[in-house]
Amino acid sequence: MSLKILLTADNHIGLRFGGYPDEVKEVLEEERFVALERLIQQANTRHADFVVVAGDLFDRLGVPAGDVKRTLGILGQFHGTATLLLPGNHDFCEGPDSKLWARIVKECHGSVIVPITKAKTLDFAVGDRSVQFFACPCPSKTSPDPMTGWVTDAPKDPEALHIGVAHGNVTGLGLDLADQYFSMREPDLKAAGLATWLLGHVHIASPTDGTVGTPPFFMPGTHTPDCITSAHRGHAWWIEFEGTSVGRYEQLTSGALQFARLTRTLQHATELESLEQECDALDARHTVLDLELSGRLSEQDLQRLQALLQDLSHRFLHLTHETDITTVLDAEAIAKQFPDGTLPGKLLNALLEDDLHPGDANLALQLLEGLRNQ
Repeated sequence: MSLKILLTADNHIGLRFGGYPDEVKEVLEEERFVALERLIQQANTRHADFVVVAGDLFDRLGVPAGDVKRTLGILGQFHGTATLLLPGNHDFCEGPDSKLWARIVKECHGSVIVPITKAKTLDFAVGDRSVQFFACPCPSKTSPDPMTGWVTDAPKDPEALHIGVAHGNVTGLGLDLADQYFSMREPDLKAAGLATWLLGHVHIASPTDGTVGTPPFFMPGTHTPDCITSAHRGHAWWIEFEGTSVGRYEQLTSGALQFARLTRTLQHATELESLEQECDALDARHTVLDLELSGRLSEQDLQRLQALLQDLSHRFLHLTHETDITTVLDAEAIAKQFPDGTLPGKLLNALLEDDLHPGDANLALQLLEGLRNQ
């Protein structure tokens, strides 16, 4: 039988969503708990042997005690052998004086959860199989060095399945120009002599779709999106091991909310209709939508856009928008500003008829408006 692991990381329970209205903030904060519950339910349904949390379960050391208790209660619902809980760089364990981890250890006593507060090898027997986890917790917020260096020379049971668990950047995967976040090199991870590594820290999933062969490491990304640049619903990895190597793996979706940013240039009514269709295709009640709109529209279409934005603000979980849209200049718009027969009116209409220089009329209007405002 295969040995089955559900990998999650970067859950950031306690993340503050400043800048959002209170009612939206509450939904976003609650989703981080509910998405974690979904993962544990999937682990139980699929009969996982282990759940591994590869760091940053909590967003900060000072997370409220109630959030800690609720989170550990969720993880404690796992029915398998153990839930391994590794400190990341946000919820690091600096030693036995860590208030957060002392609380976690106390809360987890007698439960399925195994807090890992120092680097060590953990040995488990699952049926007739031996598994060794080489755990590398973060002792600080930042470090130029990875915590994985000891694993290469660590004693290893030749009959056991060997799996590394760590938290930090992987060179080439995440941006860490100053080497602040425990950066690991893929060749070093491979040289450690393990079946694979289970990692956290970078908020995007790795390996990517289409990867073949055995990945040297797995990075799940966040379990539910946390900002407007997170163009996914949240992920975890389901990994099955055959013998002493990776057998198969599958990316799971755990989040129910979505952040979406649409950047569009609107020049015609058809483009406005396309924008409306794109918005209609989104799950509005569960989506935080940001629109970046530019271009030129007729006054009629501009009014349609304003009506659309008003409608979207009521339908979506939250809507923000930046618009840089000017009014299309036509004879009717010119007549509203300059009486028929006036020199500015004649000039603008003449420029408007010049198909070879379509932008000159708008430029001339800007100049005239500047002179009028002086």
